[in-house]
Amino acid sequence: MLRPRLLDNFLVRNLLGLGALLAVHYLSDWYAIDHRTGLGKVSPYFYLLLLYGWIVFHNRILFERLFLRSKKAQYFGWLLLLMALGSFNMNFVLHTEFNITRSLPYLVNFWVYTVTGLGVYSLYRYISTRSVSVEIVPPAKPVISVEGYFFCMVDGVRENIPYEAIQYIESLENYLKIITKARTYVTRLTMKEAEDRLPKRQFIRISRSYIVNVKWVDKREPDAVWIGVKELKIGKVYKRYVAEQLTGE
Repeated sequence: MLRPRLLDNFLVRNLLGLGALLAVHYLSDWYAIDHRTGLGKVSPYFYLLLLYGWIVFHNRILFERLFLRSKKAQYFGWLLLLMALGSFNMNFVLHTEFNITRSLPYLVNFWVYTVTGLGVYSLYRYISTRSVSVEIVPPAKPVISVEGYFFCMVDGVRENIPYEAIQYIESLENYLKIITKARTYVTRLTMKEAEDRLPKRQFIRISRSYIVNVKWVDKREPDAVWIGVKELKIGKVYKRYVAEQLTGE
């Protein structure tokens, strides 16, 4: 069995991140906190809780599900819209509730914390995929390189894609994205049709949306496989099948 690492737990990782953020702020707030009264003593910490929630939302939803899935226009559109709304709301609250007329430093902090949070998250993703202790999954049986081609029509042109070049296949309802290192092909096929035409030992289906080439799998976690820096989630009903195919569990 693979031993999960502590920082792979979403809750533990974010509790540590939030604790570090609050601790750093408290050290700089050590002397000033005694001069504040009432709600003013703890209001900066409520703000940090909200800010951390925004950072998690940005990293896990906007960045991971849009930017990393090549939906960059949608990502930047939502990011600018939400950052503008957040800045406007913060400026309004500071003026009306706390009588702070110079809100620019707080707005700058909001943007800086967002960028810093993204940097820390990106660094964690890079380290987790490049760590020397990554869980490289040896297949239950040696993977035999299958010679041959996957034939499909792309924009009216017949394409012959070597099996070896295919990293994974992603479902787009009645279309498929066939991802290789050099190029992505979009063809009108169903996952069932593709699955029937691919070599069984080299390609395994891990969810309703993905078929992966075992040759390209760098790491497997209980809920996902990694091909380079790309994380592909394993469907619940496929977990046992994937484990049997990859590790012989």
